[in-house]
Amino acid sequence: MDDQKRKKILVGGLALVILVFLLRSKVDGWLRGPILKLQREVAAAETSAVTLEANEIQLKVAQRNLEDWKHISLPPDVDIAQRLYREWVQALAEECGFSRIEVVPASKSTQKEYSTVAVEVRRAETDLQGLTRFLYLFDQADLLHRISALTIDSPSPKGNPRLTISFTAEGMSADGAEDHQELLARTSLTTPIKETDEVIVAATSDLFPIAEPPEEFEPFLVRIERELMRVVAITESGWQVARAAEGTQVAPHETDAIIELFPVAWDRRERTLDQYAAFLKASPFVIPAPPKTYTPRITGVSEKTIKPGEEVKFTAKADGLDPELGAAQFALTDAAEGMIIDAASGDFLWKPIADMAPGDYTATVLLTQEKNTDVKVDSKLKITIKQPNTPPSITLTESAIVVLGQEFTLTAAATDVDATDTLKFSLGSGSPEGLAIDPKTGQLKWTPPKTFTPGKYDVEVKVTDSNTEPKSAAAKIALDVQDDFAALTLLSGIVGKDGVLQAWFRNKATGIVSPLKVGSILTVSEISADIVSITDRFVTMKDAEGLWKLKLGDGLRQRQLIEPAEKPAITVMPVADETPTPATPAATPAAAATAIQTPDVQTPAVATPDAETPAPATPAVQSPAAETPTPAAPAVEAPADETPDAATPAPVTPAP
Repeated sequence: MDDQKRKKILVGGLALVILVFLLRSKVDGWLRGPILKLQREVAAAETSAVTLEANEIQLKVAQRNLEDWKHISLPPDVDIAQRLYREWVQALAEECGFSRIEVVPASKSTQKEYSTVAVEVRRAETDLQGLTRFLYLFDQADLLHRISALTIDSPSPKGNPRLTISFTAEGMSADGAEDHQELLARTSLTTPIKETDEVIVAATSDLFPIAEPPEEFEPFLVRIERELMRVVAITESGWQVARAAEGTQVAPHETDAIIELFPVAWDRRERTLDQYAAFLKASPFVIPAPPKTYTPRITGVSEKTIKPGEEVKFTAKADGLDPELGAAQFALTDAAEGMIIDAASGDFLWKPIADMAPGDYTATVLLTQEKNTDVKVDSKLKITIKQPNTPPSITLTESAIVVLGQEFTLTAAATDVDATDTLKFSLGSGSPEGLAIDPKTGQLKWTPPKTFTPGKYDVEVKVTDSNTEPKSAAAKIALDVQDDFAALTLLSGIVGKDGVLQAWFRNKATGIVSPLKVGSILTVSEISADIVSITDRFVTMKDAEGLWKLKLGDGLRQRQLIEPAEKPAITVMPVADETPTPATPAATPAAAATAIQTPDVQTPAVATPDAETPAPATPAVQSPAAETPTPAAPAVEAPADETPDAATPAPVTPAP
């Protein structure tokens, strides 16, 4: 075979091989492509399944945590949440010995999934122990909260100074949390407990842990007022508790005292306050304090005042003793009969007999210490027996008249069997405006303005003694506040009838004319006077202040005092409803003389000051004795509505 033919065969074979290879690669590509794609999709699906399973597990964990958070969440209402959280923070701070606490609301924030509330504690004071206990209990509490800011100021590098603390606490409400009106579960005591009781009885509540079954019971904390207790078992008789937990102080508690659950987070239950002891000993705020010095003293002993037969009890206490040198011991010296003191407890008791004389009874309380002979402290005791204070007595007229625009005075009288007491007067509530009383003399004084509303006003006057246990007495006076009728009443005329002169007094406010004779009593407003004499131009009248003269045409306020009384007395306003019964006195000799000298007894003389109204034709006749006051007849007052009888001539025109 020639070379040319061989080359053709080789070229053809090579082309066939290449063709077969190309066809096979293409077929492989057509067949393997979908398979590889399916394999990749399967691998991706397997990866997604693993991721989905992990996400599902993570979702379940988140859902469980969310339910737990909802259980310990603050209430969903941010206002209620902030109020309850502020109260809880303040109570916890007080429980840990904080003083001068000011807890105020701060910011509030509401998001889609949660809400936050903040409270600020401003410049509270405590020591390092109190701060440590607060932070420990704050962290222990199973609540959604945190302290976001804390400032501590130490005033001194020595001793155990009072630190000034300011911080911001934030609480959170999870979305969907159950609405509740209290931050933590609450119930109450059904019986009181003493400091030594180890079993408490609480009202039934489903919100507190229950031992079912008992072997799975886990102790829990509760708070009653400022004392924390750890409930270690629940029995048929009640909750068995360990008192004064977490460094709090044991105290008695009354029935119905609130028991509040103090939940502790599950991952913090193994922590104890003792773990902070090293931090307390190495305080970062102070230089180590020097050794403590002890200054023994007695407290609880003080002066006392008792009534005859009253029992005296108190407890003397020892302060400033080194506790490692034994217990305190008490004794009495120079004590009054019957005084005793318990040597160990310091309980003092004295039961004086009922008829023991009033006075001071003394003793000396001694303090010593069992293992320290250097301790010898004494404290003086004085007990004063004093008779019970007797209240003062007060005397006050039952009623009086007060005239608008006129000064009113009246003095209340008071006495006290204890001569050493001073008395103080005062007015009771509801006294009319402007009425005053002198606290020393008991003098009531008042000038009611003319715009004051007339009427009856009941006024209480009190008197109080100066005893250490003051006693009081009270009396009431009815004040009848009236318009000034004395200013509106004038002597409008003088009329003679049957030889007897009558003075006509007219009230311009009512138009009523009252004719009065000698011996009658004139009572208008606070004025009450006997009519002594009547002439044709004036009337004389007499009261406690003396002899008065009133001219024809003048008002009662214009009368003039012409002869003061020799011994003026305190004027007591007449009682409004005690007006004497009107009567007509017998004719005096002077009056009889007037009647004899009258030319015409059937036409009495009439005198009037009114120039514009002419007097009757009959001339006025004056009795010779008219200028000289006649002896006063028995007190007689004409009724206010009395009018002249028919035999009297036409009334004189009243003076304006």
